[in-house]
Amino acid sequence: MIKGSCACGRIQYQTQAQPLSVDACHCGTCQKAGGPFLGFADFPVSELQWTHQPPDMWTRSEIADRGYCNVCGSSLSMQYRFQDVIGITLGTIQAGTSLPRLGTHIFLKEKAPWFVLPDDGAQRWDEFPPEFQQKLDQWNQGRRKSERPE
Repeated sequence: MIKGSCACGRIQYQTQAQPLSVDACHCGTCQKAGGPFLGFADFPVSELQWTHQPPDMWTRSEIADRGYCNVCGSSLSMQYRFQDVIGITLGTIQAGTSLPRLGTHIFLKEKAPWFVLPDDGAQRWDEFPPEFQQKLDQWNQGRRKSERPE
């Protein structure tokens, strides 16, 4: 069982699932959460339960929604609108939880110049990995087609 919460405990979650992946995003928006990157463990949405109340949501872009606590300010999640996967921020996962090693660093083109990447064996991408970008492009194409007037 993996459990976690925001800093004040108002928002809590749990899952029996193991992460599909563990990633670090170095984009400017993730840096605004308070560090040189934001780490996520990705889970199927259907496998994650918000046990007290769901996070408050905000939208930075048209492709994803981010969850946070409006009391303590903790960043909790990110979900791309075209996937049934939710990224849970690593810092909110209960201390002592065993997780897989970090697999990917993304958006290195926006990485803080003073941050030195560790030699951790993780894949490195300037933007999204190609297979993810392809899914995003397909979703965007379908969305544009549905927005066209007939």
